[in-house]
Amino acid sequence: MRRWQDLCSIRALGHDVHVVVCDPSNEPTPELHQVASSVTVIRSESMLPGSPRWLLSRVFNPTSLALAYPDLRGLRKSVSSAVQEFGIGPDLIWAEEAFAVLLSPHGPPIVHSHLDFHFKLHSVRGRSFASNRLRRPQALTIKRLEKVEVDACRRSAHTMCASRSEADFLRDLGISASYLPVAGPTTPEPDYRKLSEGRLFLFGNPNTAMRAARHDLRTRVWPELEQRKLALQWHQLGKIPREGGDPSWAWLEEHFVIHGFVENLEDVFLPGDASVMPYPFDTGGRAKFAVSAGYGIVNIAYEKTFECSDEFTHGVNCLAARDPAHFAELLDEFVSDDALRLRLAKGSRAVYERHFTMEALYPEYERILDIAMRTNAGVVPCAS
Repeated sequence: MRRWQDLCSIRALGHDVHVVVCDPSNEPTPELHQVASSVTVIRSESMLPGSPRWLLSRVFNPTSLALAYPDLRGLRKSVSSAVQEFGIGPDLIWAEEAFAVLLSPHGPPIVHSHLDFHFKLHSVRGRSFASNRLRRPQALTIKRLEKVEVDACRRSAHTMCASRSEADFLRDLGISASYLPVAGPTTPEPDYRKLSEGRLFLFGNPNTAMRAARHDLRTRVWPELEQRKLALQWHQLGKIPREGGDPSWAWLEEHFVIHGFVENLEDVFLPGDASVMPYPFDTGGRAKFAVSAGYGIVNIAYEKTFECSDEFTHGVNCLAARDPAHFAELLDEFVSDDALRLRLAKGSRAVYERHFTMEALYPEYERILDIAMRTNAGVVPCAS
């Protein structure tokens, strides 16, 4: 969603965007060809079974391995060749995530579109849940991974973060950075006459944050809810994790209505539903905050969770809990008060229209391009 947002926004500002796809599994779509000025797909070099490169790819976690050895699959030279083929050369490279920054050739300024710091996510995985499933070891220590990721931001002319707090973190290090949230396609205003009865959704695809949120709900918030003897309507929405991928999933299936992946969210969501995110960490941005707000869904999370997105204000367009006991108290208030749900649903949609539509973010894209290029014109290759 972030890559599509970036591509369409830069094009809407009048720039030519030549897309270099350096993830071989990320096949281009007809829609991509319609928006981009050109699309170049780079294939990885084959690795002989038993070779050192092949062994590394088999042994280590693929994310940290890609950051430790970005040219392991021979992509860097191909990226440079693809960029040179644009003739006069690009005015700017728009690199989607740190891996693309590390593959980008030196010369043109780079805008780094940043989603997550992996050194933070690794820490969350170790603290928030356990799993019997064997995992590949990391190719880098957390300290070394942090250095690699921060250095990628330092190398870039500007880093555009999906999290307000992480943009602040980089600026405190003297790195040029700004905050721009993830925003999906603009959704029509919901019909508030169809106000929800107070359904509670765990909404999101399987990833570290969702596993941690389910773990926190089961182990810390749920006992508080049981003590209050609340009868709540719990729903799951999003792709189902692979078998054995989430220790809390069996418990979830016992207590939730399972929807799985739904193509059209309006087929499920009602204004005044809640997107519940008991995630007691500050890592990356929460795209679901913006998506939910567009449908008049009320985000309910910890105060810590909202540090990435200061557009949200407790009691105005969201509910922010101090701790698990307060989380249970807020859920009780939310489901018990129709007027509160309606007010928060309208507030959620209002903050969406001000801050989370692609159109509302065009001026910020223009500002970021100005910072990196010092001009408003040019051809902008996009590494993805």
